[in-house]
Amino acid sequence: MIQTSFTRLERYELKYHVPIGMEPALDQYLRHWCVLDPHSEKSPDGFYPISSLYLDSPTYTLLRTGCLKPDGRFNTRIRAYGDHPERSKDWHFEIKEKSHDQVTKYRGVLKGLPPESMWDDPDLALRGASGEDGENLRKFLHRILSYNLSPFVLTQYRRKAWFGTADAYARVTLDVGMRWREERGFDFSAAEREMRPSDLPERFDPGCNAVLEVKCARQQVPLWMLDMIRQFGLVRSGFSKFESAARELLLLPDRSRGTND
Repeated sequence: MIQTSFTRLERYELKYHVPIGMEPALDQYLRHWCVLDPHSEKSPDGFYPISSLYLDSPTYTLLRTGCLKPDGRFNTRIRAYGDHPERSKDWHFEIKEKSHDQVTKYRGVLKGLPPESMWDDPDLALRGASGEDGENLRKFLHRILSYNLSPFVLTQYRRKAWFGTADAYARVTLDVGMRWREERGFDFSAAEREMRPSDLPERFDPGCNAVLEVKCARQQVPLWMLDMIRQFGLVRSGFSKFESAARELLLLPDRSRGTND
């Protein structure tokens, strides 16, 4: 069975800088091993918008930890899908814990309430949450309280995604049009005039303007993924949407090519 949704997921992640012009050949290769993500399947060109509101403390604890520690770091975000994320009724609260290439991701979905209710009235926000979904929302609330987290930057991009059909968990994503703006509240609107590009030439390998990511269960890298890496001559790189935006906002030296989101 293809796993397209989750509340807790452990996986291995690798990122590559690629030209967007690679997409047709990549799609041709992957159709032998994968199916499109449900969001991509509904989109005319296969790409769908994702908006993520990243959190941090007043002293930028998560940003500083992510820059200094390859082990034991994490980020927190609230994610919405679609062209009008401000109208979303489902808010995906995610914690992404990272240790080198290994990632553990927790997700809890808040339904029917605005995301700020986790700050303004957490008892109300958690009242209808149950099972692993509720457990992860409580875990998220614990991080908010422990680290004094609040909104920091809003990022947006368009993604095409594939799921492996013969694997317990295997996923390939291609991200384009990455952009960001400062957001200290809970406004998910992304007016073109307010957003700033993240996909600047100096942040990518020469000739590249997209981020390809392969994700699979720990210790179970499918052979077709390894063949894809060889066939397309992929050379591992990195790109953190959160860190790229935060560094530009705070006027810090950029090091996005060496980090992962």
